[in-house]
Amino acid sequence: AMVLPQALDNIQWYGSGPHENYSDRKTSAFVGQYNATVKEMEAEHYVRAQSMGNREDIRRVSFTNANGQGVKISTSGKLNFSALHFADSALWNARHDYELDNIRRPEVYVSLDCIQQGVGNASCGPPPLKEYMIPENTPLRYSFRIEPL
Repeated sequence: AMVLPQALDNIQWYGSGPHENYSDRKTSAFVGQYNATVKEMEAEHYVRAQSMGNREDIRRVSFTNANGQGVKISTSGKLNFSALHFADSALWNARHDYELDNIRRPEVYVSLDCIQQGVGNASCGPPPLKEYMIPENTPLRYSFRIEPL
């Protein structure tokens, strides 16, 4: 994870979108070029605050200011990302979504992940199917490049 200045609020990515998606929740998410602001990435927030806004199958993502200056992250494979105005610890400590306005920060918290476990229905049903679990005892690798824009 990394923290970017609040001015880098415009996101453009090539990968699954436009809405939040996970390995077992992307039937309606299509690979393409998408744009959003960091605030728009929290559109699918949950009543019980938690990590949110993941995008799968990312080949590149950029974070820019109003003048188009910022950073571009690219990979030769795929990765997942999320970008929010919340630190994960603040989200997990919030008891309800009405608290989001009180914990929102100006900076941009970016997570770049090799893999995300599927969501499943663990809150009221079974865990994710085996093919959506993070493989055990299997080395996983990913790499990415961060460049200025």
